[in-house]
Parts: sequence; structure tokens; C-alpha cells
Amino acid sequence: MFDQPHRLHPAAIIIRFGQVFVALVRSSAIPIIAVLFSGSHKSADDIALKVALIAGALGVISLLAPIVQFFTTTFYIKDGALEIQSGLIYKKKSTIPLARIQNVNIERTIWHRFLGAAAIKVETATGHKGEGSLAALSLDAANKLQAVLLRHAHLEPEKADEPAKVEPLYELSLKQILLAGALGNRVMYIIAGMFTAFQADGVRHFINPISRYIGKLDPVVAFAMSIASFIVLFIVGWIVSIVISATRYYGFRIERHEKGLLLSHGMFTQFRKVLPLGRIQDVRIVQPMLYRMFGYCEMYADTAGAFDHKDTAGANKVCPIVPEHDASSIGKLLIPEFEFERLQWFSVSSRTVIRKTLRYTIVASIMLATPLGLWLHWNAFWALIPIAILSFVAAVIAFQYTGYSWTGDLLASRGGVLRKHTTLIPFDRIQHYSVNASWSQRLLGLRDVTAMSAAIGTHPIHIADMEAEAAENLRKTIGEAIRSHLGSRRGGL
Repeated sequence: MFDQPHRLHPAAIIIRFGQVFVALVRSSAIPIIAVLFSGSHKSADDIALKVALIAGALGVISLLAPIVQFFTTTFYIKDGALEIQSGLIYKKKSTIPLARIQNVNIERTIWHRFLGAAAIKVETATGHKGEGSLAALSLDAANKLQAVLLRHAHLEPEKADEPAKVEPLYELSLKQILLAGALGNRVMYIIAGMFTAFQADGVRHFINPISRYIGKLDPVVAFAMSIASFIVLFIVGWIVSIVISATRYYGFRIERHEKGLLLSHGMFTQFRKVLPLGRIQDVRIVQPMLYRMFGYCEMYADTAGAFDHKDTAGANKVCPIVPEHDASSIGKLLIPEFEFERLQWFSVSSRTVIRKTLRYTIVASIMLATPLGLWLHWNAFWALIPIAILSFVAAVIAFQYTGYSWTGDLLASRGGVLRKHTTLIPFDRIQHYSVNASWSQRLLGLRDVTAMSAAIGTHPIHIADMEAEAAENLRKTIGEAIRSHLGSRRGGL
């Protein structure tokens, strides 16, 4: 069906126009403002005329690129590869061998849905964004192209160019989706943004009057206002987090697909991602503090080619919220060797408490040096005492949770203080491993063991501060396990 050159859907012109126009406005914001308010005539009519002229000029410029892209872009499948040609003056021809394709995703923004179109994103093991991107195809063509590419990529027998059948496996209720947003409160992002903004000189003109006003208030009133402000900030962050979660993960479900697992979600922008099971390099279980308090976790799966580049922090998120008792069932969908409950955990050396206490104290002191110095001046040095105490407590908590384990098929590690995480890598996916030691670790007789997979944006197994003898024994265990798995059913990326 795709052996002859095909063009994009006409919706590509409208969608690309919007993207280019917004990008131009954003990059030219300062010059545009300067033009609008320059000169001696600043009447409403004068500003309106300038706005119209600028909008018209940017509109014409923004429309040229999408039109050229639409008429010059073609794609087809030839000699076992996807060929994408584009460009008028600067011509580009991309060739993606079908055997190297890791994933083919369909993305539908609200504009795609309104215009009856869909975007196709083809990914390979390089993990670079936009290796093969088609801005807009008809929904039927996008589904058929996805099916054809995935079929050839996995060297399956020829079938009709129809979308693969799916089998429902797991889905989230609206209550769970909203809970994911509530437990992932974005208030810290808001506080960080405000703190960054306060560093700008221009902001002081707004902050200083507020500070003087608060300084004149009764201490009890000032304290009450501070508490009220924090509560309002927390609620705002909570609401923002819930709205983001609801719009991004609305209708979330996991389905069995002929090529792996199909993840579908999204209210305005709809995402359909096929996760090829044979490409999974590791599985991660993450428990932020609030998630852990309510018995939930997040689950991630890193592949040889990352399948979601939009959100780096959540880049290979399989499920945004999972009850702890369901983690094993989802884990077994990802890797058959998943045996989380049966893992026997081993602790690292207790001497890690010393190193972590020093590390946390130094990092916290550097982060708080400027604000505490400006507020307390030389008295800020007294803050080292509570910082050191809190660092010691955090180090003890980290030591109690940090550990490692292995079965006949996989290696696992866990760690974290507020945000706890567990990583599991099948032995036949480990690409290399090492035993390392810094000068302080050598003095204490400690070692780090690291095992790397082929995952893009690697999340390796990293076991810090093991006893030197235990580290050497684990190194031998990993080597023997890898050799025993050579030629296993999972092959070897």
C-alpha cells in the first residue's frame, strides 16, 4: 500500500502554521514589544495598526513553510526502509531501515482530532527526537502505516494492512487519574519558579513594598498571613496538578497488541504508543512520598529507543498510578521474569551513613548558603547544626531502604529517601557492568557496583557503598548470569 510516494494530509498546513506562528511570536517577543511602544504616537489606533501589521507579516511568513512542506514532503516504503523526502531549497531524504524501527507512535492533538488527522512518530534505538516524523495523515492512513511499519520491523509474516487487534488488560478510573494528580502536587515547582523570579532585579520593585507592608503588621497577623499564603499556594499547586493529570491521562488503558502493549490516554492530545516487549531494557517502580503513604506507585519501562520524548521526567511511564498490590501483575506484562515479591534484599555497608551524612550536609549547605546568608548573615553558620542532624536522619533512612537482590533471571536495586525507587534489569539486557571506588570509599573499604542496559536515557542498576568483598562476589555473579543467558529467548541488544 505504501510502496508509492504519498503526501501528507492537508491538515498538516494548518497544524504546522500554528506551530511556526507561535514559535515566531515567542522568539520575537522583545522586538515586537519594542516596535509596538516605540515612537511618539502611542494612541490605541496606532498600536492596533502596528499589531495588525505585525500579525499579518508573521502570518504570511508562518504560512510559507507549511505550504512548502506539504507540497515537497513525500513518504514511501522501498527496499526494506521507510523513505521520507522533504525540502525545496534544502532537500532532505531520510532513510529508516524497517528492521531498526523500535516504535511507531500515533499522536493526535485537539487540532488533529478536529481535522480528522493524526501525526506519526517513528523511533529507532538512537533515541533522537523526530527521526521519522509525519505531521499529519488521515487517521485511517496513520493506523495502516503504523501496522505496516511495526509488522516489518518485527519481521512478521505478511498480513492485510489493517490495524492490529487489541485486548484490554488494565485501565484507570477517573478517580485514580485525579488521585495521581492530587498525590503529585506541583506546589514545589511553583515555589521554585517564584524563588527564581525573586532573584531578578526588576522584581524587587514589587517585592519591597510588600515586605515593608508586612513589616508594619502585628507579628501574629503577619504569621497568620504567611500560613494563609502557604495554604493558598498549596491548593493552587494541587489544582494545577489534578488538571494536568486529568487532561494528560484521561481514558488511560493498557491493551494487548500484536506488537507488544498499547498505551492509550489523553483528553485534548491523544496518545497511542505501542511498547514492544522485546525492546524493554529495565522496569522501574517509583514511589514518591505521598504515593507511598496511600499505597500507590508509578511504573516505568525503559526501552532501547525511548518511546515518549515529550516529558523527560516521565519519559517511559507505563502507568501513572498503580496500587502496590497490582505492581506485580503489570510488571509481568512487561518482563516475564518479574518476581518483585519474591526478591530477597541485601543491605549495603552501614558505613554508607557516614558518607551520605557528609554529602547531604554539603549539598544542603551550598543550596541554602545564599538565602540564609542574606537573612542571618554570620549567624547562618549556626544553621549547620540542624542541617547536619537532618542529614544524618536522611542518611539513616536511605541506608535502611537501600539494597540489592537478584534471581536466576534479573538483577534489582532500590534506594531513595523521600522518592523511593526500585530498578529491575534482566541479566540478558545488561550491556556492561563495573565496580568503582572513590578515594573516600577506598579508605572505608567500600565499592560501587553499576550495571548498564541499552536503554536510552539510561537508568542503571547502581548499588552504592557495598563492602569490597560483597561487591566482588556480586560482580562474579553478574558475569556468570550473563554468560548463562547468552542465546536465550530474549536475544541481546
